[in-house]
Amino acid sequence: MRRNPGPHPDPPPRGPRRRPLRALGRQLSQAFGGDLGPLGRPLDRARSRGRLLAALGLILALLLGSLLSVRGVASAPRQAAARAAHLHQLPAEVLGPPRPDATAPAYRFDGGDRVTVRWNYPPGHTGTARIDLPRSALAGDTLPVWVTDDGRLGGSPPSAVGLAVLAAGIGTGVWLLLSATVLTGHVLRRRALERRALRDWAAGWASVEPHWSGRLHGRPGNTAP
Repeated sequence: MRRNPGPHPDPPPRGPRRRPLRALGRQLSQAFGGDLGPLGRPLDRARSRGRLLAALGLILALLLGSLLSVRGVASAPRQAAARAAHLHQLPAEVLGPPRPDATAPAYRFDGGDRVTVRWNYPPGHTGTARIDLPRSALAGDTLPVWVTDDGRLGGSPPSAVGLAVLAAGIGTGVWLLLSATVLTGHVLRRRALERRALRDWAAGWASVEPHWSGRLHGRPGNTAP
């Protein structure tokens, strides 16, 4: 004979639904001394909020600096190629003072002298500029120079490694600048809170001391704060 099964037991009650953001905020608050309980003063809570905001500011500064560095390093090869596409290397003639006659030797320049050079670019256009001579040369010799699309003297194309190092330096500088700003603001806020605490303590002592010392009723008592 089969027995009738009894009523199914009720499922166990579910606990309160946890909210991840609220739990994370509570853990951060406890980590930075923000969970002060009912005895916490508004001044203590303000100090705790200041520490929490400073920590978040430092984290955001690190993330922003890292993001700038990573993006700059990743785009360095593309930027180097784009700049190199608008630079052209071609020979430039070293110009010197005119010779008195055809038999006089050409004028010699030493390395480091500042001389005038001439090139032809774009076709049909002549450009001149003064440059520091990298080595000894005679008037009429040619030197390689880099010019832009419109025929102006330009520097050599940057390398991808150099642009990557520059991007990493910019990201690090941004991180340091933002971190210094956050820490300076935190220190200034702490000093303002300390001054506020001293004012509150002085005001509270001024209201309590006459009763505690007995001066209010003409009785001697403790006068030390």
